[in-house]
Amino acid sequence: MKRAIVLSVTLTLTIASTVLSQEPKRQDAEQAPQRQQAGFDQVFTLRGIEFSQSQQAQVEELQKKYTPQLIEIQKNYGGILTDEQRQAQREAFRAAREAGKQDAEVRKAVEAAIKLTDEQKEKQAKLQQERGTLFAKLQEELRAVLTDEQRKQFRPPSQARGPAQPPTHPDVKYGPHGRNVMDVWLAEADKPTPVLVSIHGGGFSGGNKSISGDLLRQCLDSGISAVAITYRLSGEAKAPAQFHDAARAIQFIRHKAKEWNLDPKRIAATGGSAGAGLSLWLGFHDDLADPDNADLVLRESTRLKCMTVVGGQTSYDPRFIRDLFPGTDVYKIGALAQLFDMDPNKLDDLPKEKYKLFEECSPINHLTKDDPPAQLTYSMSMEQADIHSPRFGKALKEKMDALGIRCDVYVGNEMLGGGERVSTIDFVKQAFGMK
Repeated sequence: MKRAIVLSVTLTLTIASTVLSQEPKRQDAEQAPQRQQAGFDQVFTLRGIEFSQSQQAQVEELQKKYTPQLIEIQKNYGGILTDEQRQAQREAFRAAREAGKQDAEVRKAVEAAIKLTDEQKEKQAKLQQERGTLFAKLQEELRAVLTDEQRKQFRPPSQARGPAQPPTHPDVKYGPHGRNVMDVWLAEADKPTPVLVSIHGGGFSGGNKSISGDLLRQCLDSGISAVAITYRLSGEAKAPAQFHDAARAIQFIRHKAKEWNLDPKRIAATGGSAGAGLSLWLGFHDDLADPDNADLVLRESTRLKCMTVVGGQTSYDPRFIRDLFPGTDVYKIGALAQLFDMDPNKLDDLPKEKYKLFEECSPINHLTKDDPPAQLTYSMSMEQADIHSPRFGKALKEKMDALGIRCDVYVGNEMLGGGERVSTIDFVKQAFGMK
């Protein structure tokens, strides 16, 4: 049977699912797991695409793989609330729907009713980041199922729902290519403000400029400006184009520092999946500033004060990944094959230039003792063989610990090596020297 519905999961649907899951008297205990799984059916679809019977079989395998993770995130999301908040949530949701309110109004009414604490907001922000990383990975695997003709007709849904607050400067061009674009939110301040740059994920083959609404609010409330960037995707330009685009974005921000009242010495980066890898690459790579370049933007520094990322890869070298997950085919992931324009089945018989490219694009290869601190968060276990595995973070932490550089790696709620969890915004503020 063919299906064609939209890959779209909104916060409203999450709230609705959470509300229903908190009413066990209205559910048959034996049917609850099946109903939970059915609630995610629309996630495993692509807008305007009708899957063939053989493709649908592949999609069903993806459902088996990802639905438990989606359910776990939803369960943890609902577990943040107290019993009193859950009751207020249910009542506010029903009242808003009965009053004919739409998604944004429903969300606003529910948020006002449950009155989250700062700690609860931080937990929700982390889970939203994890969910976003998982959705990006899932969409990447769904696209891999498509035929060449289907890929031509597929138009991914806009990922620019973004924060409610519009950018101070939207769609600013930072380079010559079509996707060299950024949104800029400037914090109100008399003195130059530090900057957090958000780099989107999507397997280097999809995604758009975005930043978590909660993280944006925390930045602006703390006197930190924010920037969300796009970069060339692997379908139009192979590596290292994406890495050079991210570097130019940092240089452009510094070039505009005086005009935008920014502190060019305090710039940090954040992102999930591919955005995490680009953030780490920027943080560890030698400064790409070219003082004599005719392009004034390229004269600026590419260095960062810190990186805070989710589900990040610390190496894109398929040989490194093969060693990290022995006996698996994780290193054969399609995203890397397309990024580097290579056949992973011939990994040991590629031109020398290709191996040099792998090494150049791998953050961990550029690590030196003068590099900034990093915070890495992972939602899956160390045992899982996956491109978003915390094994990447563990490998990086071992090297950073040896150099005496701070590297906080969280696997679920646990910090590798022990210690108390530090929120994203607090980690960034500490790196910026802010109270």
